[in-house]
Amino acid sequence: MDIKIRIEDFSLHYSDGKESLRHITLDIYANQINVLFGPSGGGKSSLLRALNRLNDLTDVAVQEGRILLDGEDIAAPGYDVIRLRRRVGIVFARPVPLPMSIYRNVTYGLELAGIKDRAQWDAAVERSLKQAALWEEVSDRLDESGYALSGGQQQRLCLARALALQPEVVLLDEPTSGLDPISTSKIERTLQELKSEYTFVAVPHSVQQAARIADWATFFLQGELIEHGDGKTIFTTPQNSQTNEYITGRFG
Repeated sequence: MDIKIRIEDFSLHYSDGKESLRHITLDIYANQINVLFGPSGGGKSSLLRALNRLNDLTDVAVQEGRILLDGEDIAAPGYDVIRLRRRVGIVFARPVPLPMSIYRNVTYGLELAGIKDRAQWDAAVERSLKQAALWEEVSDRLDESGYALSGGQQQRLCLARALALQPEVVLLDEPTSGLDPISTSKIERTLQELKSEYTFVAVPHSVQQAARIADWATFFLQGELIEHGDGKTIFTTPQNSQTNEYITGRFG
């Protein structure tokens, strides 16, 4: 199993004194759906944001340890953060389409990256909308506003926008938390179809979703990594009693 990201003895403290993560060591596997799950406040989203340095924009006071992307320390002095965020995209819980057309929502990142060729834009729009399982629903109205789409369609548009730059890793922070079951199912199916091309790191909105999608799963509790393993084992025969109690609904 190829390791895409290696997290080594990683700790994170916020400026208000809150300790979010303590001595996390974890491997993220390439072309797999890697799931981080556990009660709220456990540090899952903080770790997710650390993987493309979005924590640079927050009130983090201390960050220790290393995060290696293909062997490169992404926190090293001089590391190109813009290049990192092209390699590691993110989709948030709440779909946030840009106030522009469906077409320009997808090409926005390409424009920022300095790509001006219309043929490249056209190809990227069709490819990424197909990957996000949205092309058939919007191909005849690409000039319409992204706001005209349903919530589930907007979230798939945000996924398409992330995929347009062809990142190596896609981070998903509760990407279906506000969606109906049909839209949720479409996104889950899309992830399974795309993992041969991308590495996914997901924070699902429920234990049930985590169990459905995880190739690899990691249980976090109060900033600590409690258990890590393949998804089937974690959700059927966990080795740690705290993991088992959370999965079976005894707390959380």
